[in-house]
Amino acid sequence: MSDGAGGPAGGSGVVDDAESGVVDDGATRIDGINIDAVPGSDPPDESPTVVTAGHINWDVTIHVDQLPERDGETRIERLEQSGGGSAANVAVGLVGLGGRSTVFGSVGGDESGALALRELASAGVDPGHVLVDADAATSVTYVIVDGAGELLLLANDGANESFSTADLDRDALAAADHLHLTGQQPETAAALATTAAELGPTGSFDPGRRVTDRGYDDALAATDLLFVNDREADTLAEATAVDPRAPADRVAAVKRGGDGATVYTPRGSVSHPGFDVDAVDTVGAGDAFAAGFLGTALRDPEIVGDGGFSHDPRDYSAPLLVANACGAIAAGTVTARADLSWDRVRDVLGESSESVLMVEVRV
Repeated sequence: MSDGAGGPAGGSGVVDDAESGVVDDGATRIDGINIDAVPGSDPPDESPTVVTAGHINWDVTIHVDQLPERDGETRIERLEQSGGGSAANVAVGLVGLGGRSTVFGSVGGDESGALALRELASAGVDPGHVLVDADAATSVTYVIVDGAGELLLLANDGANESFSTADLDRDALAAADHLHLTGQQPETAAALATTAAELGPTGSFDPGRRVTDRGYDDALAATDLLFVNDREADTLAEATAVDPRAPADRVAAVKRGGDGATVYTPRGSVSHPGFDVDAVDTVGAGDAFAAGFLGTALRDPEIVGDGGFSHDPRDYSAPLLVANACGAIAAGTVTARADLSWDRVRDVLGESSESVLMVEVRV
């Protein structure tokens, strides 16, 4: 199961080590962001504006009963084509949750690129800052999913990283509330992160599986909020000065696949075990997790203020619940591009027992 997709039923109450007591406020924090009152989109002045930056793909998802052996053959049970790429997926997810999003990235001057841009626009994402590289092909990812949910990915780089620092629009970045970075050229990521820190938007980074291979030190240093999975957290802690499970100056959301996720801050942590889900395709679940987390946190002035993201772990109960719900929705979706909405989030939360809505906070 992919990062943040869901987890076992059951959970624990909220534990505040500072007070040595149990505080049952998981449901209260959900009510605190008025999930039940959210109509599916917010008035324009309340909608967070997010720039997502990174890859834009065209995905071909192939479902088979089982992956073939070497020199073998298998029958295609289902084939779907859709937009993909982490930056694009998060942007679409944020719009589904009532936000506004613009994508910084690149596609090729081919039919796949035109399809990817058309799909972004139809979802309500602003694709006006996407570079079209006429000399390159759009990155196409072939995702093969077997009956047990195991994945095989085949991809080409294509025009994915043609977007560079020369294409950075400072005005668009200055007008945003937040910048969300995904995997891309390290120099571009660093320039975007440092420019955002200069202009005012808060910043988050989901570097992906190549987190230590690509030299992201400068981008990581300028990041307020980090998204990684368990393996990536281990790799970062071993290879760099950044330990996502013991952050000194930032917030880190560590996704634990079927076991939910934990948000770590310099003052403590908050954990949730995730939601039960019959996974059909876990590609994109981590992107949905990020969209749900940001779509909730960026609306809360207690979480995001002039000083960046709050370091009080108790503030992240609701974003974590919504993020895990969005990850569960994505894991039950055939393609990497999940159709997120507050109605669907409410359905996941409403179908869960009260105990599953509890979170564990350690201060």
